[in-house]
Amino acid sequence: MTKKTAACLLALPPALAAAFSFILPYAASFAPALRDLASGFKIFWQNSTLLHVTLFTFKQAFLSVLVSLAIGLPGAWFIGNSRSRFTPFLKTLTAIPFAMPSILVVLGFVLFFGNSGWVSRLYPPLRILYKPLAVILAHGFFNFPLVVRLAGDGIARAKRAYAPAAESMGASPVKIILTIILPLTLPAIMAASLLVFMYCWTSFAVVLVLGGGPNTTTLAVEIYRHAKIFLNYGNAGFLALIETLIAVCVFLTYVFAGKKSRMIETNLNEYAETGKKSAAGKIIMIAYFVVMAFFVLGPLLSIPLESFLYRPSRSAAQVFSVRWWTNLGDTCLPALGRSLLLAFFSATTACVLAFCSAGAVKLLETQNKKTSFAANLIRFFSASPVISSGIVLGFGWLILYGRNFSRSPLALVILHGVSALPFAFNFISEGFRSLPANTLNAAAVFGADPMRGLLTTALPLSLPRVRSAWGFSAALSLGELNAVMMIGMEGWETLPLYIYRAVSAYRYGTACAAGTLLILSCAACFLFSETGRKNYA
Repeated sequence: MTKKTAACLLALPPALAAAFSFILPYAASFAPALRDLASGFKIFWQNSTLLHVTLFTFKQAFLSVLVSLAIGLPGAWFIGNSRSRFTPFLKTLTAIPFAMPSILVVLGFVLFFGNSGWVSRLYPPLRILYKPLAVILAHGFFNFPLVVRLAGDGIARAKRAYAPAAESMGASPVKIILTIILPLTLPAIMAASLLVFMYCWTSFAVVLVLGGGPNTTTLAVEIYRHAKIFLNYGNAGFLALIETLIAVCVFLTYVFAGKKSRMIETNLNEYAETGKKSAAGKIIMIAYFVVMAFFVLGPLLSIPLESFLYRPSRSAAQVFSVRWWTNLGDTCLPALGRSLLLAFFSATTACVLAFCSAGAVKLLETQNKKTSFAANLIRFFSASPVISSGIVLGFGWLILYGRNFSRSPLALVILHGVSALPFAFNFISEGFRSLPANTLNAAAVFGADPMRGLLTTALPLSLPRVRSAWGFSAALSLGELNAVMMIGMEGWETLPLYIYRAVSAYRYGTACAAGTLLILSCAACFLFSETGRKNYA
């Protein structure tokens, strides 16, 4: 068996999975609108509500990007310029919000910044809930880690690649920043901004809980309402078409910006930090660290804290109690079991598909030093689900496969697995790229065909990366709510759906106890994922 044949066989499962689980359902979601596209455009322009929803979706996504940049760029600068022992901890701290499921972000935001939250108990009530400001701030809080990570890596690459040479030629720090670091970091900042915009553009749970009215609703929420409540598939399909077209344009721009940001290739450990930071720089960094700890850990710690507090009456003070925990047995624990089972099979599905894709790309690259069209096509199929909206995808599944199959646990496994495929593919392909160039050739010398070489050499050597991919995919599945709500799994309630229903009924104590279980489950998955990465390093 030749490498090309083996690559084709490996690429077939992920290509079929992406086609039947993502591309065709997405196309099916547009079908009701495409039957009479002209009429859909006419209704859209004449319906001021739909036009307002589209404009507000764009507005809140744009403002959320600005908030994410305002919060994330200082952290990116500190991470990109600092080599202190606190830098890894700061990176971990700022990554916590993005690692949290969206329903937990909403719950923590309400408990900490809400009208009766912890911040409002110390200061005058903020009164920001159920307003556009709440949605924008929550999105900024949820997505600023992307700015910290992507822009921070760009600053680090630019500084360590070119700053030493500029310093040796007498350039001042200000001149280095303005003429070298800033221009070279702009593509990374742009890539982070586009990614944040895309996530805010398709956001659902945050808007559904914190929006609170027709003036603060978005396309994703309106697609859900028109499809599930009004049963107007034509309007839902047209809104899905608008959302997807904008998301695809943003994604393609993001890919272009990402390529530009990766043009600066350097070993981040090649240059040691030579100068000591000034006292003012240290003070600013410590202040930023304290503020981030307050705004990141505050909402997160509010959830387990509130789960042990009970107010006997409206006028009484809160007291320590396990009341909310004792009421979880009959309903919450079965939901937790379903979520864990779903996460296990979804993560396994994502890793199997990602291994096939990454293996096919690896074989094609070892056969031809230049990146081939086939390898790029495989990467496209593997990365395309990253632009998916769980609401649109669930809507497409209902249209294409009907309610009976779409509402089965098997459908959720496939949906979650394909949604996690881009992230799992990134982990495993990085592991394959890190292998010595002659790994597969050495296996071939001993008589192993390309497929067997991947299974007996590349896969065992990359197992820590596979473990990282599995843990990350499991955590994504544990916190996913959009597709579950759109499909309508009334008889198969997952933990995020249980928390959402508790929050909607203002049963915050029950939601906090269930949220604590979800935090612990996601933390275990991320710990499993990070342990694999450390062992690989």
